[in-house]
Amino acid sequence: MLRFKFLTSEYEGALILGRTVKKHMLEALGVREEDAVVVGQYEEEPEEETAVLSFDMPLVTLADIEGIVSRMRAKGIKTLNLGSEDSPSKIVLGRGERGYFANSEAFLKISDTKSYSMVYNHLRRRIVDSLLARGVDIPFADSVAIDVTADIQAGAKILPFSRIEGCARICAGATVYASHIADSVVACNAEVYASHLKDSFVGEGASVNMSHVESSKIGDGATVGPFARLRSAEILSKCRIGDFVEVKASTLGEGAKAAHLAYIGDADVGARTNIGCGTVFCNYDGKQKHHTDVGEDCFIGANVNLVAPIRVGDGAFIAAGTTLTRDVPPSSFTVGRARQTTKIR
Repeated sequence: MLRFKFLTSEYEGALILGRTVKKHMLEALGVREEDAVVVGQYEEEPEEETAVLSFDMPLVTLADIEGIVSRMRAKGIKTLNLGSEDSPSKIVLGRGERGYFANSEAFLKISDTKSYSMVYNHLRRRIVDSLLARGVDIPFADSVAIDVTADIQAGAKILPFSRIEGCARICAGATVYASHIADSVVACNAEVYASHLKDSFVGEGASVNMSHVESSKIGDGATVGPFARLRSAEILSKCRIGDFVEVKASTLGEGAKAAHLAYIGDADVGARTNIGCGTVFCNYDGKQKHHTDVGEDCFIGANVNLVAPIRVGDGAFIAAGTTLTRDVPPSSFTVGRARQTTKIR
């Protein structure tokens, strides 16, 4: 039985498409990390059949080794250097001359930025090919990069210029185009277009368009963007977050809307409430952040300032241009602006 021994490499910790070079190799060879035998610069000939591999060849697989060993036995080759004639990586089947070497794609070594790029693109294509074989729709395969750790279900569509990394999950029927998705879930039939998602969840049938989303949850059927920013936000189902709206550490209830040009920070906004254009949740007094509660079925007019801490009751109507500094009771109308004066010259 062929044994594996490994040589350390300065590139073994390099991250490449979701794993370090070392982890790519050990997993492909079926060797557990705790069982990997690491040796120094290998010189002596072993008594048993051994493959000595340096931790800089993340493309090598067990099938590659088994195939080359089979050919060595058929041709009576005892020792084969891998990657180049002077490489310390080799396969040893017995005592013999080192007159042969294998220089194939599988044994490409990472030694500089150029070789890293070559290995990266071979591995990228291998991952994409495996996804295509499983029924993932990737019409322009050369334009996407997907980590081996990502979970892409059959029936998902990955369109050009997308980068999917970490523990991302793209469910069946979801569509991703020109987006960077890291450690996030895109549920069935959701769409993500030209956006950045990190540590987030996009619900079934939801849409994220040209937006930046971090540590947030977007509910079923909600729409976000274009040019929205979510940070530690929870957007419940059927919400609408429009262009140039920022939501930070806040929750928007089902069906709530902030169509454009608003900042919602440290707040809970009730279901079906409308946040008007230019509205600002004034959550910071220069020293501390304060919380705002807005009830259900409220109408917050354009250019309203809500100075936290403050509570707006259910069904309240806040007139455009109002600055709120005191709590507003339910089902009330509040206006807080100077009366218009017009003088004729």
